[in-house]
Amino acid sequence: MQKACKIILLTMVAILVFAGRSRAATNVIIDQTGARIVVEKPFKRIISLYAAHTENLFSLGLDKEIIGVSPDEAFPPETLQKPVFSCHDDVEKFLAAKPDLVLVRPMITMGYPNFVAALKNAGITVVSLQPNTIGEVYAYWRNLGILTGREARAEEMVKKFGAGLDKINATVATIAQSKRKRVYFESNHSRFMTFAPSSISIFALKTAGGIDVAEDALSVKGSNVADYGKERILSHADDIDVYLVQNGAMNHASVSVIKEEAGFSIIKAVRHGQIHVVDEKIVSRPTLRLLDGIYEIARFLYPDKFNDVTPLRHAAKLSRAQFAEMFCKMANIPLKTPDYRHDILHRSTAEHKYGDFKDVDYTGEAYKFIETVVYRGIFPKLRKSEFFPDRPITRRDFAYALFVHFDLPEVKKAVSLEDVKPTDQFFEQIRTAVGLGLIEAPGGLFKPDASVSGEEAFQIISRAKNAAHQKGG
Repeated sequence: MQKACKIILLTMVAILVFAGRSRAATNVIIDQTGARIVVEKPFKRIISLYAAHTENLFSLGLDKEIIGVSPDEAFPPETLQKPVFSCHDDVEKFLAAKPDLVLVRPMITMGYPNFVAALKNAGITVVSLQPNTIGEVYAYWRNLGILTGREARAEEMVKKFGAGLDKINATVATIAQSKRKRVYFESNHSRFMTFAPSSISIFALKTAGGIDVAEDALSVKGSNVADYGKERILSHADDIDVYLVQNGAMNHASVSVIKEEAGFSIIKAVRHGQIHVVDEKIVSRPTLRLLDGIYEIARFLYPDKFNDVTPLRHAAKLSRAQFAEMFCKMANIPLKTPDYRHDILHRSTAEHKYGDFKDVDYTGEAYKFIETVVYRGIFPKLRKSEFFPDRPITRRDFAYALFVHFDLPEVKKAVSLEDVKPTDQFFEQIRTAVGLGLIEAPGGLFKPDASVSGEEAFQIISRAKNAAHQKGG
């Protein structure tokens, strides 16, 4: 009996030792400088010097642990409330904040070695991370989970991203291979650069169902971009169905810039008006918003597939949030992504700023459509902090949206309305909608405060699109 108890005790000790070793093994990461970081306990005071790090830390459910962010970060909205730090600051500023972890990326470790060394010499852990391929993205999220004690949340991020990809892949699978669009994806216009074939951006393009015409591009060492050159771009002139431009800090090209580039008029996409701009913040950063970037590219390539509003048409009373989504999709409006921090904070106080709405979930799906329509002025005056996403859209607000967005023909006939007076601030918008037959007003009753069903909204927007198209010839 005594011998049996001793064996059981030794076995239990062995199990505990093995479990401890396994746990320790999961708490070691190797960053991109080759440094071995042992995480004895989760870091609790973190300064992030890369926007993707910050965004992912928030996705892991952190907030109070983030005590500083890099300049110009603006998403999620909570980022705007955080103190700003930069590798150009004196190290004393960092020391005064007492961080236990500073997250950087290779650009900083290579460009500012003295700054990084000073932080390390002060006893602060510095970790350099930046994935270059989609496969590395998953490991990167898991490493952030280990550093912060949020391993389970990191796995949730991986699963959420995978589920989003499955949804997009299912739609792309319905597009015949022979119908797939061939795309040139520009990363830098002045140097005629594209992206490396293994880059996150090209993964986004291919997942969206696009075919990369520059698969033979060779990446610039240590980066996700690739030299291509104007001559090689023009050699694909007849093959490029869509010319896609990444817009961001390193590339300020626009549709007009591409159109006016000498020699580009021979490119098929330019001739057919298929030039589209996508924000680098959603196609080049390793965050969950990469799903938004893939979706946005897919909308450019296959609007009939990715702007489907069938579920919304079943709504008995279309909510304001649902209206924003339907309007964006049916009008194929590019989604608004947050401006940089400086742009947001220095706008007039009278304007809506990204993230102002306290009743909008900025971790959900609806916010991107809401912010897009608000940014474009499609909704009339709003309370600064409330959007009321669940309220029904009114016929008055609907008329206003049509008037603001679409280039509609002039109404030449008289319009008589019993319940909308000429003194109504939206009288002209309502008169136009009724006069063009976009919104019905039987017996002269417009019912400005009445709700609209999903099917009614679909028919109204369809009529507005037709009217604007006919005016444009």
